Amino acid sequence: MTYTLLVSISIAQKHDPMDDDKWEIDDEHGRRDRMETMMVWRLTEELDLKPEQAEKFFPRFREHRKNLSNIHKEQREIGKRLRKKVGEDEKISKSEVTSAVKKINVLRKKTVDVEERFLLGMDDLLDPLQMSILGMFKQEMLREMGGELRKRGNDRKK
Repeated sequence: MTYTLLVSISIAQKHDPMDDDKWEIDDEHGRRDRMETMMVWRLTEELDLKPEQAEKFFPRFREHRKNLSNIHKEQREIGKRLRKKVGEDEKISKSEVTSAVKKINVLRKKTVDVEERFLLGMDDLLDPLQMSILGMFKQEMLREMGGELRKRGNDRKK
């Protein structure tokens, strides 16, 4: 199991620094890298991946995360443009708002499609149980992280 975990982490950590946009996202404490490492560790453990599976799974997973990141970046750009106009007290037309809402909805649908293709595309690599665990993984991890953050916040208030 330890070997599988080490192989999984090393495969998932393959990183191209040219892909980083450090100017846009403030990640001075390496939170993104730590989060990615934690996800790899948790996925390896939760899915009980064999080394052969991990070798094939994590490159696909990285590509999937990259696709989602690009979609989210587009959504942020739309929001950033609107916030800029609001902040500068520019007049925003109804058509601009409608257009932004429609674009964001299209991007949300695209996110759902990308998630579905990724999950269902794992049928050649994962068994049905592993696929169902993978499908629920994101919600469970986010829920746990939210609870952990709330706990930390309460501890700091004491």
